[in-house]
Amino acid sequence: MFTTNVQTVRGLKILTKKNPALKKLLDESEAPEIHGDKVWFSSYFIIDHLETYPPAMGSRIMEIGCGWGLLSISCAQKFKAKVTAVDADKHVFPFLDLHAQANEINVKSKVCRYENLKPALLAKQDMIVGGDICFWDELVEPLYQLIVSALEQGVDRIVLADPGRPPFLKLARRCKKLHGAKLKSVSISSPRAHTGYLMTLQNNHEQFK
Repeated sequence: MFTTNVQTVRGLKILTKKNPALKKLLDESEAPEIHGDKVWFSSYFIIDHLETYPPAMGSRIMEIGCGWGLLSISCAQKFKAKVTAVDADKHVFPFLDLHAQANEINVKSKVCRYENLKPALLAKQDMIVGGDICFWDELVEPLYQLIVSALEQGVDRIVLADPGRPPFLKLARRCKKLHGAKLKSVSISSPRAHTGYLMTLQNNHEQFK
C-alpha cells in the first residue's frame, strides 16, 4: 500500500489522495477539525533549515500543531530524534500514524492545546518546532506564553514557520523584541514554489536564572 501513489519529498514518503491506504482512511475516519487535512508547506521551510542547522543526533524534539506529522517524521528519520508530535485535534493522528508507518518511523503523539502543555513536559525537550500553526489572532497569546514557558524550562531552540499570515508576524515581532528571535524570509522550489517566513529563537539560559 506504500508503493503506488506515493510522492517522495525531502527523502520522505508522502501519500497522495489516490493512495489506497490514505483514501480508505479519508473515507472511514472522522475528518480533522483544525485544518489538519493535508501536509502544509511551511514544514518544508523548517526541514530545509534543519538540514543547514541540524540538531544533535538523538535530540528531544516536540512538534506543536503537528497535523499529519511530516516534520516530526523527518526529525526522527534524519536525526534519530526522540519526537513528540502534539496537536489539539485527535483526528489528525491516524494520518500521522499512517505516514510514520510508510516511512518506517515511530513517533510519539499527544493530544493537547498549546496552553495546556505542562512545564515539566517542556523541560524534557531540546527543541520545539512548528509550521503553519499561528493562523488565527486568538492563537498569538497562547503560543507566546508557550514560547516563554519553553524558554524558562530550558528548551534550547524554537523554530516556527508560516507563509506570512498577520497573526504569525505579530507573534514573531513580539518574540524578536522581547527575546531576540530572528525572522527571515524563506522560499522553496519543490514540491512546489512557495515563500514564507522562518522565526528562530536560541535560548539565552542566563536571562531566566
